[in-house]
Amino acid sequence: MSSFIMRCKLEEAKSLLSYSDKTLSEISNYLCFSSQAYFQNVFKKTYGLTPKQYRNQTI
Repeated sequence: MSSFIMRCKLEEAKSLLSYSDKTLSEISNYLCFSSQAYFQNVFKKTYGLTPKQYRNQTI
C-alpha cells in the first residue's frame, strides 16, 4: 500500500518538475514529504537522478 502511494507521489513529482515552475521545496510540501531532503533522496533512489537533474533534462 505505502509503496503504491510513494509511486503515485513520485509520478506526480515528475509531472510537476516537467510542467510547472514550482520549487523543489514547494513540490515536496505539496506532495506531503516529511522534508525536501527526504523527497530528493527517494527521487534519486528511484530514478537515478536528483529532482533538479530530472527537471534540467526534461526542459
